[in-house]
Order: sequence, then structure tokens, then C-alpha cells
Amino acid sequence: MRCECRNVRAAMRWETLLFTAIVSILGFTARFSPAQTPLDVSRWREFSCAKQTNRFDSRMAAVDGVQRAGYIVRTDGTFGRLWSSLVHTTSPEGREFYQGFVMYDFDDGSSILAKVDVAGEPNTKQTGTIIFLSGTKRFKGISGRGTVSSWMPAKWDLYTEVDASYSTTPE
Repeated sequence: MRCECRNVRAAMRWETLLFTAIVSILGFTARFSPAQTPLDVSRWREFSCAKQTNRFDSRMAAVDGVQRAGYIVRTDGTFGRLWSSLVHTTSPEGREFYQGFVMYDFDDGSSILAKVDVAGEPNTKQTGTIIFLSGTKRFKGISGRGTVSSWMPAKWDLYTEVDASYSTTPE
């Protein structure tokens, strides 16, 4: 009986030591993992209007190629300019879609190139995604994604709210 207690205690001691060693190793190596990059969370609002539209009609759907220009206001109070090239589509079922690329330029010379993909019902708020493709200066090496909520209060005017998280390459 006494021998069995020593074997159980010895086995528990080894299990405890092994568990402590694994946790210590994981905790130590996680600090050096390249996947551990800090994410910046950002929100901003956009206003843009169509500068040029080209309409392509077909039996299936109406497609509009739209070049937009406008401004963004970030939550930190900074402003930026935006230019976009989008395709607006209305499906036969009545849903609306727009996809394309957006370039954001800031006064300090920084810029962001992003891809957007948004869908929804007409005359309501439409939602979708934004994916950051590249950036310069303070946004160099940007990667990340977010959500987009937009609506058109008047034909071709577009208000957008972006809520995104991203990381950049450290300088």
C-alpha cells in the first residue's frame, strides 16, 4: 500500500513538471511569434459623389462604372481624400451591389489602397467588407480588414462608415 502511494505521487510530480515546462515554453515563444503584431482599430466616415458614370445595360442586370471622389474624417480628427473606381450593379431580384478599389490619401503623404465589396437592398443601409491591400509611409505594409456600412441619400451621393482593424510594418 505504501509503495503505491509513492508511485502515484511520483507520477503526479512528473505530470506537474511536464505541464509547467510546456506552459513556460509556449509563453516564452509566443512573444517572438511573427503573427503577434499589434492591431490598430480605426473608424471613419466618408462622403463621396460620382464624378463620372458609365452605364452598361443588359437583359440580366444594369451595371454602372463609377469614378468617385470625396473626403474621409477619421475619429482622431484627421481628414483624408478618397478616390475610387467602383462597379454598381442591380440584380434582377432588386438587390444592389458595388465592388471596386478605393485610394485614401492623407496630408502627411501617407496613403492606403483598399478593396471593397458591398451589397444590400435598395434605399437602405448596405453592408460589406473592406480589405487593405497596401499603403505608404505610416500605413506601409498595411494588412487587415473591416466592415463597411453605406447608404445613398441622393442619386450617386454615398455616405459610408468604416470600422476596421489593421496592422502595419514597423519602421
